[in-house]
Amino acid sequence: MQVDLIHSLVNISPERPWGIMIVNYFFLTGISAASFIIANLYFVFKKSAFKSFSFFALLISFSFLIVAPLNLIDDLSKPSNLLSVFFYGWENFFTSPMKWGVLLLISYFFISLMQLFFLCKKNNFQYEKNIFYLGILGIILAIAIEFYTAYLIAILNSFIFTHTALMPVLFLASALFSASATLIILLVLYESFYLKQKLSITNYITLIKFLALCACIDFILKIFWFSFLFLFNTQSQELLQIFLKKESFMLFFVDMGLCLLLPIFIAFKFYNNIFMILIAALLSLIGTFIFRYNLIIKTQSFPKQTTSFLKYHLDLSSFISIASNYALLLALFCFVLAIFDKNILKGK
Repeated sequence: MQVDLIHSLVNISPERPWGIMIVNYFFLTGISAASFIIANLYFVFKKSAFKSFSFFALLISFSFLIVAPLNLIDDLSKPSNLLSVFFYGWENFFTSPMKWGVLLLISYFFISLMQLFFLCKKNNFQYEKNIFYLGILGIILAIAIEFYTAYLIAILNSFIFTHTALMPVLFLASALFSASATLIILLVLYESFYLKQKLSITNYITLIKFLALCACIDFILKIFWFSFLFLFNTQSQELLQIFLKKESFMLFFVDMGLCLLLPIFIAFKFYNNIFMILIAALLSLIGTFIFRYNLIIKTQSFPKQTTSFLKYHLDLSSFISIASNYALLLALFCFVLAIFDKNILKGK
C-alpha cells in the first residue's frame, strides 16, 4: 500500500522541466535583442540623441548574445543533447517555436557580427548602406527573437498564466526596458573604470527617458493582461484567484510598483541625478528578471494533477551555473571593451 502511494505521488509531482537557467536565457536574450534595437536607433533611424552610446550598445548586444545560449546547454545537462535540436523535428518547423529560434539566433548572430565588422573598418562612412541594411534586418530579427521566446510559453493551453496574445508584445516591451537599464549601469561602470573624464549628463537623460517610455508601455500592457486574466477568465477562475492571493505581493507591489512605477517616477523627478538614475536602472533590471521568473517558474507551478501549487527550489548546482554564466559574461564584455579604443562612446 505504501509503495503504491509513493508511486502515485511521484507520478503526480513531476520535476519542473524549465528552471532558473531558462529564465536567465530569456532575460539575457531580451537584453541582447533590445540593445541591438537601441543601437540602431542611430545607425538606421539617425536619432542623434543615441549616437554617442550606439556602438557601446552594439557591443553589449553581441556580448550578451554569445553568453545567453550557454544557459540552454547547461539546462540540458548533456551538451550533446543540443544536437537533437539541429538534427530532428524539422518536419514540424511551422508549428515549432524552438525551430524558429534556431534559425533566428544563428541569423541574428551573423547580422550582428557583420554590422560590427563594417563599423570597425576605417572610413566606415563608405559602408553606410551596408550598416543601414544590416541594421534593418537585425532589428527585424531582434523583434522576432523576442516574439519566438514569448511564443514558447504563450501557445500552451495548459499554461493558464501566460496563454495570451499579449505575451510577445510584453516580452518586447520588457526587453527594451531592461536593455536601457543595462546600458545605464554599464555606462556608469565604463565611465568609472575606463574614462578619465565624465560623460555628458545628456546621455543618461536620454536613456532614463527611454526607460520611462518603455516602462509606461510595459505597465499598460500588464494592466490589460491582468484585467483579462483575473477578471474575465471564467474557465480557471478559482485557480487564478488562489494564485493571485499567493503572488499578489510579487506581481503588484514588487514588479509593477517598485520596479515599474518607481523608475517612472524617478525618470520624471530626478532625471538630472546620476545616483537616482542608477537606482531606477537597478530596480528595472530586478523587475524584468522577476517578470521572466514569474512567467517561467510560477507558470509551471499551476497544478494539473496535484491538489496544490508546486514549489520550485533553487539547488546549489543551478546557483553555481548562474554565477558562472554572469562571471563569463563580465569577462567577455571586458575583453570586448579592451579590443576597441576608448573612443567607442563617440559613435562610429
